[in-house]
Amino acid sequence: MHSEHFTAVVTGAGGTIGTCISSHLAGLGYNLVIIDTHKNNLDALQSKIQREYPERQVLALTVNITSPQEVIQASRVVQNRFYGIDVLINNAGISPKLSNGMRIPALSIDDDEWDLVMETNLKSVFLMCKYFFDVLKRDKGKIVNIASMMGVTGSGVDTNQIFPYSVSAAHYSASKAGVINLTKSLAREFSESNVPVYAIAPGAVSGGMGKFDESFIKNLKEQIPSHQLGTPEEIVNTLNFLLTSGMSLTGQTLHVNHGWFMGG
Repeated sequence: MHSEHFTAVVTGAGGTIGTCISSHLAGLGYNLVIIDTHKNNLDALQSKIQREYPERQVLALTVNITSPQEVIQASRVVQNRFYGIDVLINNAGISPKLSNGMRIPALSIDDDEWDLVMETNLKSVFLMCKYFFDVLKRDKGKIVNIASMMGVTGSGVDTNQIFPYSVSAAHYSASKAGVINLTKSLAREFSESNVPVYAIAPGAVSGGMGKFDESFIKNLKEQIPSHQLGTPEEIVNTLNFLLTSGMSLTGQTLHVNHGWFMGG
């Protein structure tokens, strides 16, 4: 899939992983639709890609992907511009923390914040898959959802004596569990159209959603067999593998976490 005629849609493109994914796909020859709610981040990414790869088409859309109306409108804009896309990457997500960067206890999660996390991390994936499905090229299109290891293990605890030592809270973990399950459900339904649906579940990623002090990172690394955090580039490497895979892996979640979690 290394051709300038291919097009990818990336949500949450302005974040660390989204930026890495978008830049890498541009390097492979993809035209891009980059979606985020932060216009400044989008503008910077669009300028960067077009400076480095002037032959690429880059469409930047500021979209609230929890809104069906905005997602529908975005799909129309993309269809009119590119006449179909080859890969949809649902990367957008949030993981609220306490003011000191640590995990929010389940009983302290604000009700409205619970709804916001579910809408941003899970509902948005459903809406993008639903309303961009007809934009995907049949027999060629792929969907890749970015989940999380915490969607399998559950939220973390505050001591590295208990696995997993993490600042991810219950609402984040539950939303990512939903992404993993939704991936399976859609994989079964979309197989009739030969559209595979995959998930990538990162563990702790440097430069990701958490801003951690050195003591936290030291304790975290003690739980990880390789004693290393993951990198955005490792997520991209996994994406590369999926871009060359077909229906044989549809519905699967690939865990990328340096052995921190080794379950299926």
